[in-house]
Amino acid sequence: MDDALNRCRQRLQQLDDREQLRELQATYCFLVDDRRFDELVERWFTADARCDFRDAKGAIAPLISNGGAEIRVFYTQVVASLLDDMCHTVHNQRLTIDGEVASGECYFELTAKHPATGDAVVGAGRYLDRYRRVDGAWRCAERTAIIFHMAPLAEGWVRRPLLRALTGQ
Repeated sequence: MDDALNRCRQRLQQLDDREQLRELQATYCFLVDDRRFDELVERWFTADARCDFRDAKGAIAPLISNGGAEIRVFYTQVVASLLDDMCHTVHNQRLTIDGEVASGECYFELTAKHPATGDAVVGAGRYLDRYRRVDGAWRCAERTAIIFHMAPLAEGWVRRPLLRALTGQ
């Protein structure tokens, strides 16, 4: 009986961890879309987190931030300057949990407005994450965003599939 009860507890913990990590992903979208970047850094990332945003084709140098201060600058200066009125979602989440650490990947899609031009923007990509439990709560220790496309809606993501459409690079 004790063995069966322990297996049941372990399974319940795994399910709870999975749900907490899914909730963490959803929270990320809301915090970024609402431009609550201070809260994002404090609540979502670990203090020593690493953030790496890159173009899937390697056409633009990766934007890498290490630690809360650099991550805050990235979101407040880079993300906020490129995307306004953003609504983005994550889906097809896959998670691997090993005690106090976990890894995950999911796709993201977004719609937004380019602040300088007012153009509608569409984008998509994949998040690759490493998580760590800190003081009983899951936090992201590393986020890599592989951006498949991000372009003005009027031009379409097929014709101009990269961040160049927004940054002019």
